[in-house]
Amino acid sequence: MKKLMIAALAVASITAFAANTCAPDDPVVTEPTLVYSFKANVKTTKGLSYVNSYDAGSVCAPDPQTDKSVIRVPDTTALAGWIYDCTATCETIANGSIVVWDTKRKAQLDEAAMEKILLQVIGKKQADAEFAFKLTGTFKYDDVRQQALTEVIFAALGKFSVAKGFYTSFTGNFAGTAAASYDLTTKKNVNCDPSQVWLCTDLLTLVEADTVYYGTWSAKYNASASKKYARNGYLNVPAYVTYQ
Repeated sequence: MKKLMIAALAVASITAFAANTCAPDDPVVTEPTLVYSFKANVKTTKGLSYVNSYDAGSVCAPDPQTDKSVIRVPDTTALAGWIYDCTATCETIANGSIVVWDTKRKAQLDEAAMEKILLQVIGKKQADAEFAFKLTGTFKYDDVRQQALTEVIFAALGKFSVAKGFYTSFTGNFAGTAAASYDLTTKKNVNCDPSQVWLCTDLLTLVEADTVYYGTWSAKYNASASKKYARNGYLNVPAYVTYQ
């Protein structure tokens, strides 16, 4: 009974400051809204402009050539971002806004959104948690090269604070598929077509296909970022990233 009363008080304390609008003109609040840092290490592929006679595609200007295709090779990259919401509830980590960018490829995940699959408190002391969600959005590298996440599921085990009344951290894995990768190098005459693959039944013909997208990820409550966001709506993001 005592534990249930503590949990109830924790939920009450988090909803007590939910009215903050995180606008620059708002007064400083005594409690932070919830902001989580988001990080992911990604294993996927990249495109490689390749001279061959099997297929010919359009290419980026200047000086276009017609004898280059884009094959696909293994690659790694990394994501960073924030999960945030001024209406602080115990499920903000799943229901809040998310801003994500690729730190290596220098592109924001446009229209990023989380689709909650499950978010639950577990453990004998109600101190553990499990979380799964689908992440959607499109990386827009430029006006031509754009790559959507087609089906990427994130899952993790983490921690829940009864005293604070919210989830504090998660660490886990993700796996799925993304649209075809691109050659993102800045060399002259790079081909801007999506990368292509061979099938084992026909090693002479390149075909279009999605690519793998998997790795490890984490999300952690960031007290400092929460206070800054509560005070003036500020999140630390690169110059090429925007958020609301």
